[in-house]
Parts: sequence; structure tokens; C-alpha cells
Amino acid sequence: MIYNRIRNRLLDLLRAPKHPPDPPPGTHDSVQVFRAAPNFLRYQVIVWGAGFAMGVAAELFFISSGHIAEEGWIEVAIGYPLLVLTLLASLVKYFLIRLDYDMRYYLVADRSLRIREGALVIHETTITYANVQNLRIHQGPLERLLGLSNLVVETAGGAGPAARDKQSDSPFRSGHQGVLRGVANARDVRDQILKLLKRYHDAGLGDPEDRRRAEAGPAAVRGVGGVGGLSPVALERLREIRQELRAMSRARIQHDATNPEP
Repeated sequence: MIYNRIRNRLLDLLRAPKHPPDPPPGTHDSVQVFRAAPNFLRYQVIVWGAGFAMGVAAELFFISSGHIAEEGWIEVAIGYPLLVLTLLASLVKYFLIRLDYDMRYYLVADRSLRIREGALVIHETTITYANVQNLRIHQGPLERLLGLSNLVVETAGGAGPAARDKQSDSPFRSGHQGVLRGVANARDVRDQILKLLKRYHDAGLGDPEDRRRAEAGPAAVRGVGGVGGLSPVALERLREIRQELRAMSRARIQHDATNPEP
């Protein structure tokens, strides 16, 4: 196909990967690869087609008004080149939509998941289950008709409820979440990740730093050369502050003793 030849040459030119990403941290036997559903490509094409149709209709109206007007040669001279540019830009946009669909991968393992998306600009996100705070499903009206959903994986430090409400109509990935977009079986994937999360936490695989401290024992709690994980310099500064507070307290007591209130 012409599309495949153009795609391969473009990926070679951009030095973009042609294969799925490497498995995320975890047991390789547990890795499952999910892709966006075929209807997700149709969904993107429908959205693109609606915008394309409105743009072409506006330009045709602009050109026809120039033909009707007595001195409408300016509208005609500008309208036809704009129409050609719109057609070319729309073809490029369609190609990028198809390329984005082909480059989208969701990998789920027993300890983490990895999301890779994008064509010209590639985004790859790895989320460990120790940081997962919430799983939610987003679905717009057109996506509901096509049987599509977006599984949003929120991590520690993510947006609060107010920010999530503002993003409810735009489930794109942010710094504190990953989105499995255009999934046909989002609820099944969500339930599967929830089972992996439960197994992960039941096995005691919490935060790596907490595990390291627990395995190190009391010495890790005290810290190296200090108490409570504080450095010797910090401890010395705290002692100086304590001495200053005690001196201020004694001075206050002496002042009250020598200057009694009438």
C-alpha cells in the first residue's frame, strides 16, 4: 500500500520506532499488549471529517460570494488558493491520524504499565502500581455510540477533584496521569489492572523507598550519623537553636524578676 511505504520512509527519516515499546518493569511473562480499537480510528476520522467539511463549506461560500458580487475578484483570487491549501492540509492531517493510530501501544505488566503514543512527537509513560491512586473511565457521546472508552490512570500528585472536573472533557495525558485512549474493553482492562494492583500490594510490593528502609531496619530510621534521617550538620544546627531558645527564656525570666510589674 502507498500508505505503508510512506509511513516506513517517514519513520526512517524521523528515526522513530516501528515496533512496540520494551516491556515495562515486571515479569515479562505477565506483559499484555493492548491497542486502540479500530473504531478509535473511525472516531478520529469522523472528528477530522466534520472539521474538514465545515472548513470547505466556509471557503466555498466565500468563493461563491465573490462570483456573485460585481467586484468580487479579490474573494475569488484568495478563495481558490485557500481551498487548495485546505485540501492538502486535510490529506496530511488524515495521514497523521492514521499514523498516530498505528503508533499507539498500551502494555500492562504485573508491576507497572507503559503507554506510548504519538507520531511526530512520541510520548512514552511508565507508571508503577506503587504510584497509582485512581482508575476512572471517560466516555463522550460519540465514543459511546462507537463503543469506545478512555481509561484514565491517575498517579500520586495528580490533579484534585476541581482540576479533574475541568479536564473531564479532555482525557489527554498530563504529568500525573496516563490515558489508554480508544479502548473497546476499558472496564475489563480496568478490572484487570485493579487485580494486579491488589496482588501487588498484598505481596508487600509497596513504595521501593519504604521497602528499603524496612529491610535496613532501625539503622535506616535513625539515618547515617544522625537521628531520624537528619544529617550531623542539621542536628548541630537544631542544638544551636535549642540553646538560643533556652538563653532567651532565661533572659526573659531574669527581666521579669528584676522588673516586677507595679
